[in-house]
Amino acid sequence: MKNWYNSLSQRERLLVTYGSIAVTLILLWLLAVRPMYAKHVRLNNLIEQQEIKLATMQRQSIEIKQLQQQNIKVPSSSRTQNPQQLIERSLQTWRLKKSLERMQSQGSNGVRLILKDANADRVMRFLYELENKHTLVIDNMLIDKSKKEAGLADFRLTIKRNDKS
Repeated sequence: MKNWYNSLSQRERLLVTYGSIAVTLILLWLLAVRPMYAKHVRLNNLIEQQEIKLATMQRQSIEIKQLQQQNIKVPSSSRTQNPQQLIERSLQTWRLKKSLERMQSQGSNGVRLILKDANADRVMRFLYELENKHTLVIDNMLIDKSKKEAGLADFRLTIKRNDKS
């Protein structure tokens, strides 16, 4: 190889030298620098996205703390009404009355419910309403989805009045 290089004219040697330097730089760019730069850009974009998420979560955290500090007043009618009546009304509101298999009173503060083939989304909304609007709490809950269509399940619930309100 050295003999071949020495046999070239001065001009050809310069051309080969500069050409080999150019090829080396191009290969270095294509195989090392360009992939690292692309990864750098991708990671910067991910960082920006995560910073946006963080800012959103921080705002939401502040809102949650403010809401938790607010004294949410429960309507006095919810405190004085029989839990069974409140539950019955909410079952009607969320069209779960047809799924009600059994409702059994457990003293003045509790009710035991059995819902068969109930729409799970509606049940969750029903439970949310009981807890947030009527200050009732779910003391015990069993969900059985075996051999049911998607979105349907059997529920066994014990619902009690929240003693803390």
